[in-house]
Amino acid sequence: MDVLADVLTVTQLGNTVLGCSKMVSPWAMELSPDVYTSVHVMLRGSTWLRIEDQAPIPVAPGDVLLVRSGVRHALLDQPGRRPRPVAAVLAEMPARVARLSPEQANIATEILCAKYRFTHRGAHPLVSRLPALVHLTASNVAGDVQVQLLLQLLHLEATRRGSGSDLVVPRLVDTLLVFIIRNWLSLQPIGEGTASWFSALRDPGIRDALALIHDHPGKPWTVASLATGAGKSRAAFARRFTELVGETPLAYVTRWRMCVAAKALRDSERSISDVARLVGYDSVAAFCTAFKRSHDATPGQFRRAC
Repeated sequence: MDVLADVLTVTQLGNTVLGCSKMVSPWAMELSPDVYTSVHVMLRGSTWLRIEDQAPIPVAPGDVLLVRSGVRHALLDQPGRRPRPVAAVLAEMPARVARLSPEQANIATEILCAKYRFTHRGAHPLVSRLPALVHLTASNVAGDVQVQLLLQLLHLEATRRGSGSDLVVPRLVDTLLVFIIRNWLSLQPIGEGTASWFSALRDPGIRDALALIHDHPGKPWTVASLATGAGKSRAAFARRFTELVGETPLAYVTRWRMCVAAKALRDSERSISDVARLVGYDSVAAFCTAFKRSHDATPGQFRRAC
């Protein structure tokens, strides 16, 4: 089981947004905090990024930014600009670009942007423990042929929107997120700190245990059985798992079961009792209690709200 891809599949809520904009100076646009995780790719030109009220940082051509949902940020052509709402800035750009000569248009700043929505109730550590900003420099991704090809495909889809784009774009953005997180993860030290759950994917034993949980969320896991799958003693496994993942093995089992249950309730017609059995509960009442504790709603309420 590819745990990272599995988490992205289960926790995403669709509603992928993709766009590519040419920007003509002067400009500055603010992106208010919302439920979307944002990705910005500098295709041409350079810009500045301001996270919340921090000092702006430079963003060079080829850089890739991932800004966690709920984080207010602004993109600026110069650090001293006062940003305006993003919709207002983007609405006026086509007319401004049209007034440029072909040579000027070819050197205008160009930014590829995507938005991706995760479920937040009962959030998985992938969502809740991402840093506010993942900044991959051009040198970080220059040698990754897959990323470069993917960015070319996304650019084409954003600017030429052919038939089938509604099917293609979400899958390309899904893939881009996997590559961004994978590249960022490769730069993180294994151990405690900001990487947390992500570091667990690089620890062979804990990664194996996570794969078992993701492969079989309904299995009656115990700390001992997961430790055996990880090839560690029970005590050493429990300590290492908690250190990297940030919660005990059985707490993570419950969290993942609730993520799987939420997706099944949202995307299928399974009965609540079927969903309960899918994630390892013989008692519907026990499942409903665990689900409400995780999502602040009963399974029925959650389904009706989707």
